[in-house]
Amino acid sequence: MKTLTLVIPVYNEGNRIKKAIETLKKGFNFRGLKLTTVIFVDDGSTDETLKILRFEKSFLAKKLNAKINIITYTQNKGRGYALRFATLVSDSDYTLYADADFSIPLTNIRKFMPFIKKDYDLLIGSKKKPGANELIKRSWLRRVVGYGHSLVASSLLGVFAWDFQGGFKIFSRKLIEEAIPLARIDRWGFDMEIIFLAKKLGYKTIELPVAWGHIENGSKVKLARDIFRSLKDIFQIKLNWLRSNYNSSFAEELVLDNA
Repeated sequence: MKTLTLVIPVYNEGNRIKKAIETLKKGFNFRGLKLTTVIFVDDGSTDETLKILRFEKSFLAKKLNAKINIITYTQNKGRGYALRFATLVSDSDYTLYADADFSIPLTNIRKFMPFIKKDYDLLIGSKKKPGANELIKRSWLRRVVGYGHSLVASSLLGVFAWDFQGGFKIFSRKLIEEAIPLARIDRWGFDMEIIFLAKKLGYKTIELPVAWGHIENGSKVKLARDIFRSLKDIFQIKLNWLRSNYNSSFAEELVLDNA
């Protein structure tokens, strides 16, 4: 049986983290996969997020029969920063990261099980690949921007993916130990960077369509701002590759809160 760590990065998610907690309280039952740890990464929240997590920690541990860790630091550093260090403290066979609202539900794990058993290194949950089931429809503008981003990113990076930004990715122990320490992008571009590195370095990768529902309320996405940031990160990834900046690991300290 394979073991799994679930990582959930959070930043001012006081209004949405309760949904994730209630979902997890229902249990985690996927044949052939044992949940050993849940890691919440509080990325400098200033609302009630950390208080809620600490309050629910012991109860969640009992319901899931798993260890619950909370990583916290005071300054907001970005999703990439949060995920990079959460994965590095994971000791499971695989690590799944999911967004706090579970807009891509955990039930999608069943689709990935055959490929986990075959020891794939990077499994990408795709909201855009043919076969994806959009449970809650997005606006036409978000749809156009989403597909446009994938086209531009694939063209400029030289690696293809239907969906670079979906908040549902599973990393193998091998990928975590060898590729993720090379990552240098702290914010949204981390997802693109990991896909880029996995494909360029020859890791066993697959992208599968998922069932998902877009949740507008509380979303941190701002289209104009994030388009600019994404383009900046694409060029930074390309530049890092051309300059051979991915030849050595990049490490920082994290704070692990076991209170």
